[in-house]
Amino acid sequence: MPTFAYTARDEAGNSLNGTLAANSLVEATQMLRAERKYPTSVYPADEGGDGASTFSEKGIKVPRKEVIQFATQLAIMIETGVPISEALDCIAAQAPNPKLKQLVEDLSQQVQGGSDFSSALKRHPRSFPRIFTSLIQASEKSGMMSKLLNRATEYLRDEQETVRRVKGALIYPAIMLSFAILTTIFLLAFVLPKFTSIYASKAAALPMPTKILMKASNFIVGNWIALLIGAVVLAIGGFFYFRTDGGRRVWHYLQLRIPLLGGMFRKLHLSRGLRMVGTMAAAGVNLVDCVTTAQDLCGNTYFRDLWARVSDQIQTGKQLSEPMFQSPLVPRAVSQMISSAEKSGKLAMVMEQIAAYSEQELKEKIADLTRCIEPIMIMVMGTIIGGVALALLLPIFTISRVMSQ
Repeated sequence: MPTFAYTARDEAGNSLNGTLAANSLVEATQMLRAERKYPTSVYPADEGGDGASTFSEKGIKVPRKEVIQFATQLAIMIETGVPISEALDCIAAQAPNPKLKQLVEDLSQQVQGGSDFSSALKRHPRSFPRIFTSLIQASEKSGMMSKLLNRATEYLRDEQETVRRVKGALIYPAIMLSFAILTTIFLLAFVLPKFTSIYASKAAALPMPTKILMKASNFIVGNWIALLIGAVVLAIGGFFYFRTDGGRRVWHYLQLRIPLLGGMFRKLHLSRGLRMVGTMAAAGVNLVDCVTTAQDLCGNTYFRDLWARVSDQIQTGKQLSEPMFQSPLVPRAVSQMISSAEKSGKLAMVMEQIAAYSEQELKEKIADLTRCIEPIMIMVMGTIIGGVALALLLPIFTISRVMSQ
């Protein structure tokens, strides 16, 4: 008979732990409850004393798209009256992805073992962000599981769409710029050396742009190994540097101030933070917890500092809008609307409306950016490649003029 380890609490609230033999996890849970023990975790004893399963400490990671699909299915089934454990078993049985199946089976096992659904979700932070688990935790207290599950799913869907738009706006210029750089290197390393032998005896007749390109070509051809090693070392060094606190701060500073793209990143981080706070506040989550979650999940150091200041201020009894008025990252109009919402007692509703407005502005910014970047990149590529081609062709006219004299 299998042996199960457990942690539980007695009627006085004291923590208990131990092992017992049972035919299944459900039977082990029932045996504990019959002994007036209230289990918080039940798991096979051979999985280890800390209750860890076969996955890593950070849990199972599945794509965000599948998390959204899972949450949508679960919300529909709960709304129609299906018990959560039965709904999880049903979703696990038809899950096409083995990782998703393993994740849902673990959630089901934890719920059947007596754990709260939110506690089970917290075992997999790489799949379920903190805002998702916080909303589920709030729903367990309020009894509005399906409603808040739908709200959490809507947040994940909106966030995924916003990130997709931002990535789409960045991919095009990155590809164009990379193509321009590679084309220039190809011309200098493989095309220009063929002209060098032709122009070598006519150095006096060469224009300055051609001389500069020939020197650059000779440098690349003669030192290509060192340049390749240097590029690899620089890429690796930059990768590890930007993973440090100081490197992240530098990168995030540039991110917010780079021409054309800086405004887009500002709107992205502001709208995501406002959406988090508004969504969680509307679900009845404590405002301090809302702001702390926005701080923890923020992807930019400077906005994280802003939310940290907001958290400190509201814990001392001040208004949420006060540090926002002082921050250059938040438009004054946004701070003013938040201040008015605090006075009227409709902070959650107004925060969500501001977030929706900011997200709409972000979409318009991305559309404008896409329209601007395309002609700019075409001009940049035309200037680089056209300049190289012109520098190659100019000596032909110069040499022919000298020979005719």
